Amino acid sequence: MSGSPNAPAGRRAPLRVLPAAAAVALSLAVTACSSSGTAPPPTSAAPPQTAAANTGGLTLENAQPLPIPPRPDIFPPPAPPAPPVFKAPTLMTAPDLPQISVGASPPPPAMPEGAPPVPAANRPAAPPPDRTQTAALPPPTPKAPAAPALPRMEPLTVLFDGTATALPEPAQARLEAIAERMNANPQLRLQIRSYASGTPETAREARQLSLARALAVRERLGTAGIASTRVDIRALGMEAAGGAPDRLDVEFLNQ
Repeated sequence: MSGSPNAPAGRRAPLRVLPAAAAVALSLAVTACSSSGTAPPPTSAAPPQTAAANTGGLTLENAQPLPIPPRPDIFPPPAPPAPPVFKAPTLMTAPDLPQISVGASPPPPAMPEGAPPVPAANRPAAPPPDRTQTAALPPPTPKAPAAPALPRMEPLTVLFDGTATALPEPAQARLEAIAERMNANPQLRLQIRSYASGTPETAREARQLSLARALAVRERLGTAGIASTRVDIRALGMEAAGGAPDRLDVEFLNQ
């Protein structure tokens, strides 16, 4: 090692050794400067950058996944089992029923002449007697004589005076006869059609008057034991249908 001319007296500066590549680059720079008359550029001991540094290097954005090799098939897969074959069951036919005939037992064969008599123990047993019993039917019960049919009752018409709603005296006896017939036959039903006179301006009052007269008749039948559900009321008001304008008709529906 030799001392540097710029080092202070009494000390020796160590000699800095450049790498081979830097020495070659420095010599080329000195030659170029000497030919052009310019000072050589300062040298740097840093190594030249690689191509990976210039391109940015490997990152997550430019990384490419490696392909996965297929799995080697060491053994072939087993073949799927064949579907079961449906076999229709064989139908079995029932045997024919035996024909059994029931009749009188044949008589024993006749014994030849001169043969010894057959002991009683060896004789065939006589057929058992018929023990079938027939039950006697009871005598028919005599039917009760039918009740004589009642004569048909004509419809009852009750006339009213003006705006009266009370039943006249002559109609009381007829209503009692109707109640007796209905009590004797619970299936009978009545229909009451009631009318009342009036004008087009009093049509509503006429209908209310006809209803009050029909309710009076049903109430009179109720006191005789006739249920109100067996009496049908039709309050028709001024629809007299050619008869008396203030009247009430009582008629059986199923006489």
